[in-house]
Amino acid sequence: MRRFGRPGVRWIAVVACTAMLAVAVPSAREFRSIEVDSLKVTIDSDWAPRAAPGYWPVRFDITNLGEARVIEIVGSGSRSFRAATSGVAIASSSIRQQVSLGRGDHVHLTMALPIFGDSESASFEIREDTHVIQRFNYLGFLGHVPWRAASVLVIADPSAGLSTVAARIMRKLTGPARAGTAGAVFVTPSGRGSGSGAPVQDFVLEPDRVPTNWLGFTSLRAVVIGGSEWGQINESQRGALLAWTAAGGTLILADADVATILPSVHGERATNPDRVVASYLFGHVQAMTSAALTALPLDDLLSAADTSTDLRWALPVNRVPDFGAIEARGFRLRIPGIDGVPARAFLGILLLFTLLIGPANYWWLWRKRQLSLLVFTVPLISAVFIVFLAGYAIAGEGFRVQGRAVTFTMLDQRSKLAATRATVSMYAAGMTPSAGLRFDRDAAVFPLGQDGAGPRASLAVDLSDDQRFTAGMIQARSPVNFEEVTVRAARQRLEFTRDGAGVTVTNGLDATVESLTYRDGDLVYRLAGPLVPGARQMLSLANGGTPDAAIPARFLDLAQHLASGAYLAVLDRSPFWDPGVAALTERGSAHVVLGWPEGQP
Repeated sequence: MRRFGRPGVRWIAVVACTAMLAVAVPSAREFRSIEVDSLKVTIDSDWAPRAAPGYWPVRFDITNLGEARVIEIVGSGSRSFRAATSGVAIASSSIRQQVSLGRGDHVHLTMALPIFGDSESASFEIREDTHVIQRFNYLGFLGHVPWRAASVLVIADPSAGLSTVAARIMRKLTGPARAGTAGAVFVTPSGRGSGSGAPVQDFVLEPDRVPTNWLGFTSLRAVVIGGSEWGQINESQRGALLAWTAAGGTLILADADVATILPSVHGERATNPDRVVASYLFGHVQAMTSAALTALPLDDLLSAADTSTDLRWALPVNRVPDFGAIEARGFRLRIPGIDGVPARAFLGILLLFTLLIGPANYWWLWRKRQLSLLVFTVPLISAVFIVFLAGYAIAGEGFRVQGRAVTFTMLDQRSKLAATRATVSMYAAGMTPSAGLRFDRDAAVFPLGQDGAGPRASLAVDLSDDQRFTAGMIQARSPVNFEEVTVRAARQRLEFTRDGAGVTVTNGLDATVESLTYRDGDLVYRLAGPLVPGARQMLSLANGGTPDAAIPARFLDLAQHLASGAYLAVLDRSPFWDPGVAALTERGSAHVVLGWPEGQP
């Protein structure tokens, strides 16, 4: 990693980086097919002209025409950051995935490349053992634009009416375009060029080019899809769009009903524009006609859509007002008892070591008239202090990974679906975990670094088995901060039973419930004490409208505005959240669940 501090040099570095991207990236998007070494490969990296922090989906369609084999897809590149205090930082990044292919196998996969720098570039190649089979062009893009400026994806069939609508609603770029995109001709699967007019902020993809991994959609402001196009995409693509919506995305349906994609979800009428709005965990779906879609400028339509959801939980992640904020000592959430490296104690130990190994050692041997023993006492004193220093560090902090997390889960018990947002800070005391940070492949992870702008170290991600950050995310004795979003099937639940005596709750959340607020009509019930997994307890009526003191401050408004049939629970741990390490010692964490036993209203 290189840093440029002085303002003049900083400006030159920015210009140089931009120039290198412009030269190295003749087109920031690539769609082409090649046949080489018994492999037929199609790469599709066409994506957002302006991306919010998230993931960039690079799609591969691979057919093996030869014998069974194992290939590896490797992406490598660099990212740059600009900060007022540290100048410009440039760091490398890499991503890899092994793919096993039998004879005649046809594999369609999406590699989600994490993007969070101010500007990024990457290139991909296919390898077998140490042999490079094929190299592809460089990609270049902005990866940290404000959420309102992030691109909107329109999924449109060129032969359907939404294609004409898309051309009318797409916004023109009003700021600097991404390197390599202005005036470029982008190739469609049919081989036709889409023209070289003025660059636009949004983009169009045909249905068969939609990613099958929801992580790629995290870099978008919204997605527009028509009813006929929804029928053309496959089950994996539909699942990706629905998972992204549940995670906080805004899905706009043109000329289709909400029931088309979510039969069990209840929609409500809204105006200006005329549409049907339905909540779906953290996100929402809006259904309208093509006429309503074109009645307002797209920015106005999106602003109207923003009123339908709580921006604290919506995607892109930088919608959150305090996204990237750092509390103290490089921690997003200050971990109780962790104040970083104990510099004063280490300085005192080193000062004592210097005095003993130097003046005190020399003076003592001089008095004994045995200065020749310096060759023995110096290494001996050094060894003693190394052992003492290591022992002090181990005794004080050990080898644990300690952390603090605030997690919020929306749980729809009827559909058995849970969406979780987590803000996490970690501190690895003795050494970096050998496996790095390991997450499910469908978990969206947003590294924040120590200043909220992303880690400056070289980043390496392995997607072969799961999503493993093998380097760059966590380092010994350094703050680690990231946001995490997951959507998963969930059988956990709370069961409420009503009888003449009141309401009884049975805990099936696989964690101890420390606080519970449940609303039934106009009545609010609370838990008298902790409820361990599998236990039952009678709820008591709440006295007045004062929220439970155990509820964290940022969730008080949810407790005060609970819908009938919903509950808000505070758990001792979250069964819906994966911290990325095998054993995490939590300090000061808060785990909150908003649940609907009969389904989200």
